[in-house]
Amino acid sequence: MLAKTYVVHIRGEVARDALEDLDDLDYITTTVVPTETVLRGEVPDQAALLGLLNRIHSLGLEVVEVRRAPEEFVGP
Repeated sequence: MLAKTYVVHIRGEVARDALEDLDDLDYITTTVVPTETVLRGEVPDQAALLGLLNRIHSLGLEVVEVRRAPEEFVGP
């Protein structure tokens, strides 16, 4: 089974040290109001996706949206 790319929108700007805890993903910070941090990365399966969401939750961050990126998605 091939990994799927997911895009996770988090409310606010995520601190650098919190992003280091999520360093297995590429991330982009946007400045559009309301400010969101967008994490993008490959996740091998649903268990790993749930693990990622639990890590985000344990950092006290608010998830706004989770989507699987289209297959042709190549970047921001």
